[in-house]
Amino acid sequence: MIKINLLPVRDIKRRIRAKKEIYLALTAFLALIVLLTLLALFRINTINAMQDENRKLQREKEQYTHILNEIKKLEADKQIIETRIGVIEQLNQSSSLTVRVMDEVARMTPPQRMWLTGLSQTGSSLRLTGMALDNQTVAAFMDDLTSSPLIGNVVLANSSLQRFAERDLIQFSISCSVSIPDPQTLTQD
Repeated sequence: MIKINLLPVRDIKRRIRAKKEIYLALTAFLALIVLLTLLALFRINTINAMQDENRKLQREKEQYTHILNEIKKLEADKQIIETRIGVIEQLNQSSSLTVRVMDEVARMTPPQRMWLTGLSQTGSSLRLTGMALDNQTVAAFMDDLTSSPLIGNVVLANSSLQRFAERDLIQFSISCSVSIPDPQTLTQD
């Protein structure tokens, strides 16, 4: 028997092929959507993990902020205390310096030939006023002051002849600077 296929085989094969292509395209599209969804979920999980880590680090930072503020306060207090210690040390040095300068001036003043009527110290400047029997005594006194490690820049500000107790005496005024010598010089005296 002879069989005749009256159905359009080519059309049917083409439709089947088209259906397969449509299913394949739909499957690929669905796979792409699933893949993109999985990728989006992975990214969302990564973002959430990073946000959690960021919140954790922020809380940790807030804990350390208190400690950092305390450290800054302690450093400021330390600076204030160091400044105060420096001022105290400077006051100790300057007070002992004043005593030493007065001792130096007293030891260098020639007895019976000169006497001081005034001594004033303002900061590092020293002003001496007094009376002497002659100009040589004043000059020798100035040389002695210059040789002192505590006194420098000795300058005769003025001198004049003045009558005192029926004698002609030299009234003088000397300006000089006072400085703290190095500790080795102080220990040698």
